[in-house]
Amino acid sequence: MGRNGVPIMLESLPIDSPLLWIGALITFVGLVWLLSLNRANRRLINALRQNHRTTEKELDKCNKQLLEVRSVLVGLGQRVTEQQELIQHLTERVSELENIDNDGRLYTRASKMVKLGAGLNELIEECELPKAEAELMMSLQNKIVGKEKVPPLQGQNIPSRRQVKNKPDFSQRIK
Repeated sequence: MGRNGVPIMLESLPIDSPLLWIGALITFVGLVWLLSLNRANRRLINALRQNHRTTEKELDKCNKQLLEVRSVLVGLGQRVTEQQELIQHLTERVSELENIDNDGRLYTRASKMVKLGAGLNELIEECELPKAEAELMMSLQNKIVGKEKVPPLQGQNIPSRRQVKNKPDFSQRIK
């Protein structure tokens, strides 16, 4: 310590020394620069905190949506399983019905083929009908179309249409 309690170094430098003023200016500029850097860092930290909060909110929102999607998917999975079971059941039922009605379909097909002019052998091969049934179907179709006449029933007295029209009506006379 020097005189008057001032450190020795400062006593040796005069106040009007340019080095002292340059040093003070550099120190002041450095201090201002550090303060502005500190302020910029605080702004950056605040912006990052805000960004972090926003990201956290979006992440929570996405997690909630993901949970909703998962629950919907579970429900859809159950519905798909139910629909698959229903489809399986219906497929089995259709198969059963096809097996039950195969004969009916064959006869329907055979009838259509006869109407279109199919021959006896074609009916037997395509519809897997016995020869007698194929002949019967062809005969019936021919009789329907009018190519063959229907023979009258033997042993029964069936009046013709003319006889039925000319027959007196006794119900009107009883009055």
